[in-house]
Amino acid sequence: MQRFAMTVTSKGQVTLPAEFRRSIGAKPGDRLSLLMDDEGRAILSKDKDDLREMQAIARRARAAGVTRDQSPDPIGDHLIAEDERAKSSR
Repeated sequence: MQRFAMTVTSKGQVTLPAEFRRSIGAKPGDRLSLLMDDEGRAILSKDKDDLREMQAIARRARAAGVTRDQSPDPIGDHLIAEDERAKSSR
């Protein structure tokens, strides 16, 4: 576990250390989540970018030649096919 020290400004702001930002792959504009448990411990993490992930899946499906003419859910079909390929390669 790594420790990163930060100071809270009078406006309640903190600057995330560069090493922490690099370690989670945070870039300007990324969204982060701050979670706190019942004992007051906090976890700061980068939110998943579901839209970008879905766009990447759609690009892979198009690159594989999957079209709407073949299926009403080409992206879903592509995901199932990728999952089956991954299972068969184990």
